[in-house]
Amino acid sequence: MRWHRGWFLAGMVVLSGCATAPVPIPAPPVTNPPLARVHANPSDYRGLTVRWGGTIIKVENQEQETVLLIMGRPLDDEGRPLVDAASPGRFMAKINGFLDPVLYSPGRLMTVAGTIVGSESRKIGSYSYRYPVVAAEDYYLWPKLPQSVRYNPCYNPFWYGAPFYPWYGFRCAWPIGYCW
Repeated sequence: MRWHRGWFLAGMVVLSGCATAPVPIPAPPVTNPPLARVHANPSDYRGLTVRWGGTIIKVENQEQETVLLIMGRPLDDEGRPLVDAASPGRFMAKINGFLDPVLYSPGRLMTVAGTIVGSESRKIGSYSYRYPVVAAEDYYLWPKLPQSVRYNPCYNPFWYGAPFYPWYGFRCAWPIGYCW
């Protein structure tokens, strides 16, 4: 019975090496107000710490800082923006220093943590839009997810040239007759 415990502990040690490292962005603060509420009245939330994220819309490099216009999205438990979720609005993140606009390109996912410093009006077309502004202290650019590849058994060269192909009576030689 003792050797079972030993194997169990050895397995746990091996599997713990497979754990992913935490994302280098702090957990959301206790008083993390939703973007939609801050957007309605940003002056009431000045000085609060937030953790927001979303899709980068535009990158503007200035002399001392980089301004990111971000389409806000709800975050999952790790802090990654949920792409399929509805957006509560846009916000502006100001980051000290230079961010390369090729790396931080429009469409990339980003999470920022910082302090609300007010709001700023900008034009979207001919509409004047008021962005809540976050002075970002921490930020994380999420890596691009790989494209998923679907496997189509009908185009598998092994089965397509199988000896039973002519007798199935359909284009695909997959034994269960699965074709599209």
